[in-house]
Amino acid sequence: MKKELLILKRKKAKELFRNGWSISKISRYLLTRKNSVSNWIKLEDNDLLKDNRGWKRGTPRRYSIEAKEKIIKIRKELEKENSYFFGARVVKKNYENQIGLKVSNSFVDRTLREAGMVKSPQKKRKGLSKYMKYPQRTLTKLGKSMMSIDFIGPKYLHGSRESVSFLSCKYIRPQKQGIVKRITGQTTEQTIKILKEIWKDNPIPDVIKADNDAAFGTHSTHERCIGRLALFFLNLGVTPLYVAPRSPWNNGENEGFNSVFSKKFWNKLQFTDEDEIDIKIKDFNIAYEKYSNLVFDNPENNSAKYINEFKNINLENKHVNKFKTHIIYFLRIVRRKNEKGSDKEYGFINILNQEIKMPKKLINLFVFCTLDLKSKKLITSSEIDDGSLSKIKSIQFKIENVIY
Repeated sequence: MKKELLILKRKKAKELFRNGWSISKISRYLLTRKNSVSNWIKLEDNDLLKDNRGWKRGTPRRYSIEAKEKIIKIRKELEKENSYFFGARVVKKNYENQIGLKVSNSFVDRTLREAGMVKSPQKKRKGLSKYMKYPQRTLTKLGKSMMSIDFIGPKYLHGSRESVSFLSCKYIRPQKQGIVKRITGQTTEQTIKILKEIWKDNPIPDVIKADNDAAFGTHSTHERCIGRLALFFLNLGVTPLYVAPRSPWNNGENEGFNSVFSKKFWNKLQFTDEDEIDIKIKDFNIAYEKYSNLVFDNPENNSAKYINEFKNINLENKHVNKFKTHIIYFLRIVRRKNEKGSDKEYGFINILNQEIKMPKKLINLFVFCTLDLKSKKLITSSEIDDGSLSKIKSIQFKIENVIY
């Protein structure tokens, strides 16, 4: 299409749209695509005369060649500094801080990819958990602050048979901070010890996500019993949220942070002994804090609580009426019992070694469970399309190792 004709079509499209014509009707009248019409009617009058067709491939239309060169230079400087973090988001923020101008994520990513400095990311497949009724919106409304914890390891130093393990702690909101500490074993004792250390200077969250590891307080040989770590949380006013077994993506924030730790720290560096690990892991935690503050603009938490505020409280108390919170959350997938299609088929979930029957229509779907220790009730719900919870079942559920 000649430039003159293109400009006439653009002007006509804007004129007809102002007169109340629909995009589809304009498209048919001008014999052009609806996408083109949609773009034309958004143009300012000065832009109607521009024609960027035939632009030399690889030449940025919005940003200068100097901008591309500066982005590549920043990336190289970060690598020379042996920075743990030098991805596109970090380069973007450094560019904006140095130049004082905003730049798009896509331009930075494209520039680094063309220079062979980053790999093209895999496209995320959205909506995979939606059909399972995963209660995403419910989880985003639980408390003002949330943290997740997980074990990393065991790992082994070169030439040693002694294992090394870590406790990984990832703040989900409002901050995005991540902290890793070496532990002597994947135990409740070590978990409590490290959390006490972390919460001296970092805020105690309202909600904490964890898997169903025995050390985290839900797996027991006895039915309807909670572990020492769960009691520790309840006495601090931290509501535990135990994700579905064998579903690590339920704790995706921590899994992603663990992957960063393995890639940027454990697989990248060499260690002679555990003391050297402890020294270098401090550098990693500081570097991640700087990265998090740079990329996420973490807000201040003015209502934060710290462990020193609980000096005179018995953190192993078992009296329900003395707990700072009396709620425990569980995420579960309804599993099938007996042969599919048989008269004996039904759904079920397992909470603290107690099997709870569920309707067959919920098999392979997520349910959100709230255990209220004060009322001794377990309420099972499903998230519906508007993000609210629809109650499925409420049963009496008394915890055996707490005092009512």
